[in-house]
Formats: sequence, structure tokens, C-alpha cells
Amino acid sequence: MGQPMVCAPAATATPAPSAAPGTKKVLHPKILEHLRYKKLLQQYTKRRCIPLPIYQTINEGSQGALQFRATILVDGVSYTSLYTISDREAAEWNVAKLALEGISQKIKDEGRRLICENKVPCKSTLNAFAVKMNLEMPTYNTIKQKRKRLLPFISSLVFNGVSYIGEAGRNEGEAEVLAARAVILYLLGSSDPGTLLF
Repeated sequence: MGQPMVCAPAATATPAPSAAPGTKKVLHPKILEHLRYKKLLQQYTKRRCIPLPIYQTINEGSQGALQFRATILVDGVSYTSLYTISDREAAEWNVAKLALEGISQKIKDEGRRLICENKVPCKSTLNAFAVKMNLEMPTYNTIKQKRKRLLPFISSLVFNGVSYIGEAGRNEGEAEVLAARAVILYLLGSSDPGTLLF
């Protein structure tokens, strides 16, 4: 049997001192961005039914000059921040961002590999993505090229206001799949870390 899994408790927000009546405490945009990384990482692990991220933060400085370096273990991979930060929470936010970037790149690479090997049903994947992101469904326009005999059909599609053209196919259905594939490959190459995690 393996060792029991030990998870670090989820980070909790410390309540801010009471503000004057009628005023609201507003978090700085940088703090909100950092909190987003830890939240996205936690959501990723929950949706994948894998253990929650485990943070380990070490002070590499002295008592008078604190310098924290954080390491995180998520989905069997360990990520360590490249530099030290004087704030413990900031070090954890930094390593959470690093982990998200690594996971996102892994998802992109795996997605590209599957797409290139034609193991992904591209049209249904694109439709599911449109539903998830609350976008209009893609619209296809497929034509038969008169001068091409081997691959006579070519399809274009409009997705999220942008037109894409796929490679030529043997029939109308294959041409539409290849157009959807072109969109997916584009999305895999241009998304921010949070988009592909879910």
C-alpha cells in the first residue's frame, strides 16, 4: 500500500479590519489576480478528481529579512518558484501561477498531439466548447471544388465572429471536421492558462 495522502488545508482569507460604515473593502487588482491562480488550481484538481494541491513554503532568508520559496505538488508533478519573495502568500500565489502555466502547456501539447493524430471528434469538441463558453455555435459553409479530384471538398466556418478555413477533404463531412480541427488548433495555440483547464 502507498503512503496516506496528506493535503494542506485550503487557504482562507483573513478578514480585513472593519471599514467605516457605508464603505466597502476593495481588493487591489494584483491581489485578485493572484487569488485567481490558487482558485483555478483548486478547481482543476476538484474537476479532475485528483488530490488538492499541496504547498510547501520555506524561508530561505533570515529572521530580519524573510525570503520565501514555495513548492507545490499537483497531479504528481512538483513545481518550485524560481525566485524568493518576502511575503509567504505571494510566494504561494507565484508557484500556483507557475503550476497553472505548466498544466496548461501540458494540456495544449496533449491536445495538439490528439488532434494531429485525429483521435478527437473535432466538431463535437468545438460545439461543446461553444456551449461551455456561452458562444454561438459554429456555422459551416462547404463547397465542392470543380478542379480537384482526390480531395474535392473544402469547408470554412465562422466561430466567435472569426472565419476559419480547413484543409480539403474527400467528402463534405470530412471537410467540416477539418475546418473544426483548424479552429481547435488555433485555440490551443492562443489561449490563456485558465481557458483550457476545464
